[in-house]
Amino acid sequence: MGAVGIFGGSFDPVHNAHIKLAEHAYKELGLDKVIFIPAYMQPFKVDKNVTNENHRINMLKLAIKEYPYFEVSDIEVKMGGKSYTARTLTELKKEYDELYFILGADSYMSLFRWYMPEVIFKQAKIACAVRDEVDMDSLIRKSEEYVKEFQGNTVFLKMPRTDISSTALRDSLLKGEKPLDLISEEVYAYIKENGLYV
Repeated sequence: MGAVGIFGGSFDPVHNAHIKLAEHAYKELGLDKVIFIPAYMQPFKVDKNVTNENHRINMLKLAIKEYPYFEVSDIEVKMGGKSYTARTLTELKKEYDELYFILGADSYMSLFRWYMPEVIFKQAKIACAVRDEVDMDSLIRKSEEYVKEFQGNTVFLKMPRTDISSTALRDSLLKGEKPLDLISEEVYAYIKENGLYV
């Protein structure tokens, strides 16, 4: 297996912008596949209520079923505890030759605060999604800092603007709305069937 994209997050719930970002990275980087990895416990969200990991995995599987080059991994759920990207990438690098860690611009700017950033940069190239409204100069300066400090390698993915957040989506579902412009019908049906976000 050659180049593989790693896309982590809470995915609570997975929405169309997640899928678009993964598909964009797959095509632009010429990846063999993209692996979605739902976090068991995100270090920055320890105090927040997160939907059961089995539901989040099931929703991801429904969302990607039409994409043969996407898959879902429960590696962080199996490892348990706080989900540290450095630990996850170290495990995955044993299996794959080349990793691209996919994340948004906001997360990229704060990546130096993550647990063991030097390990993250050692194990993977960073694929940073850049939307039109993001200050590209700041991102380039930050990438130069990462090169100096961590010998980090960054690729910038130019993304179309998408105004979807999982928080806003949960609020919409809580109001009883049917946001099929934001999530797939299969994911929506699963949410209703299992009484999530009510």
